Amino acid sequence: MKSIMEAITLNDRDMREHFWTQDALHFGHPLTPLFASYMVPAITAGTLSAMTTLRAPVQQFIGKVYDGYFYQAVVPAPGDPEEQMRIHQQTLHALMDHQNERFEATVVRQILPLYAEIDAMSQRTLTPEDAAQGLKRLEAIYRELWELHFLVVLPRGAVSAVFEEVYHEAFPDRDPAEVYALVLGTMNKSLETDRGLWQLAQLAKDNREVADCFQAPDIWACLSATRNGQLFLDALQTFLDNYGWRSVTSHEFVEPTWREDPRHALTVVKSFMDNGFDFDARLAQVQQDRERKVQEVLSQIDDPLLKQKFRDVHAMTLQAWAIDEDHHFYIDAMLPAKCRPFLKQVGALLTTEGHLATPDDIFFCYLDEVLDALDAATPVKPLSRLVEQRRHAYEQQKTTKPQATFGTPPERRPRDPMMTRIFGEGAPSVEGSTRVVRGFGASPGVYRGRARVIHSPQDFGKVAPGEILVCRTTTPAWTALFGVVGAVVTDTGGILSHAATVAREYAIPCVVGTRIATARFRDGDQLVVDGSEGTVLAHG
Repeated sequence: MKSIMEAITLNDRDMREHFWTQDALHFGHPLTPLFASYMVPAITAGTLSAMTTLRAPVQQFIGKVYDGYFYQAVVPAPGDPEEQMRIHQQTLHALMDHQNERFEATVVRQILPLYAEIDAMSQRTLTPEDAAQGLKRLEAIYRELWELHFLVVLPRGAVSAVFEEVYHEAFPDRDPAEVYALVLGTMNKSLETDRGLWQLAQLAKDNREVADCFQAPDIWACLSATRNGQLFLDALQTFLDNYGWRSVTSHEFVEPTWREDPRHALTVVKSFMDNGFDFDARLAQVQQDRERKVQEVLSQIDDPLLKQKFRDVHAMTLQAWAIDEDHHFYIDAMLPAKCRPFLKQVGALLTTEGHLATPDDIFFCYLDEVLDALDAATPVKPLSRLVEQRRHAYEQQKTTKPQATFGTPPERRPRDPMMTRIFGEGAPSVEGSTRVVRGFGASPGVYRGRARVIHSPQDFGKVAPGEILVCRTTTPAWTALFGVVGAVVTDTGGILSHAATVAREYAIPCVVGTRIATARFRDGDQLVVDGSEGTVLAHG
């Protein structure tokens, strides 16, 4: 029987059978062995179940790991692709209305009960048998939630595609992507989180003693030493109780969440204090601009039937729009955050029994290795030496750029416009002058400023107000920076990627999918970002 490491590692046979792409948009970092043990099978099994339910022309995504990085292959469903697509679209269309209501019901009835179950597991004193049973239960929970993930995300993507189609029907000479300006200002969990951080910044600014602490070398220690500071920390804790599921690295177990280590949240609060950003005023302006643009568009559609069709689809899209960020909050971020305390408790048990040097070492073990160590009947060697080697490899992997693809591309790959909107496939990188980097224009406007290349949220404190954020990709953990910077440039993604969507919400220019921006630019480079044309020019 194959070990988990063998089962999820990309090998020569895999490369002969499928075409593999590194998903830098969602997994721009290496995965620890324990997280990969849960995540890779969950995506593989979850997509198979979800795609079957949604009658998709794709049978499933297969996940594998190579040199720490996540790769996936797309397996087409058997049968006629055109007929499969027709049936799939019919299935999705039936699910496009009332999406947010169904999602909220899914959260209450399915997702939160599973998290309550994990919380209960984390709170009991574990025996080896309890630990093994809990680890196996997490496998089932991971697969169930990642099936739900795709059942939620695909209808949300479908309504976006229909919205573009109706806009194109009304205005065939315009870029259909212009339609996304008509759904801005929809509150979601990422914006709620940013608003909470901004409100904390206002609270800090209103108290001189608290504000002074944000200039201290150790903000936490300074706040802890005064009565007003402690009151502020109480407010911070309330915020973290609701929104502290983020961690430095999205999709991982190894990094502490904001609830465990609030220093990252304090760094973001300080950024809001320094730049004078007004979240509520910006949101109100975005919503006002959206309503004005909606009325302008409707006034330009003469056909009354098409006008009503546009109204109906716009209402459906607006109602579903928050799901893009909210599903990440409740699944992508909260699931590993909820699992982490239980896994650390299992790590502590293995440390006590001499298998590990520290509880955190568990993250560098594959799941079957942990289960073997918990089984008294299975003779195993201490895992400490192996963990040390893997920790070293993990740090090395974080400094390398993974190979983009493996295997032979299919001779005919049907173009999926929605996948291009999300992943940015086919974006040009450099044309003409080597001083110009090209990608997808994702949020309009032109901005001139100084580049700040950021590889991890751990470096957020380096970003000064008005700088241009240059990064490989963004996740909701990066969202608060959009209220600080003047423009955003990414290596990955399309116009419906996270960076693009949030940049439009914050009304700052954004170019995504450049592929090479982080390699081409350095801190301090003077850049001109044109979010309409999709270009980034280095000058000076």
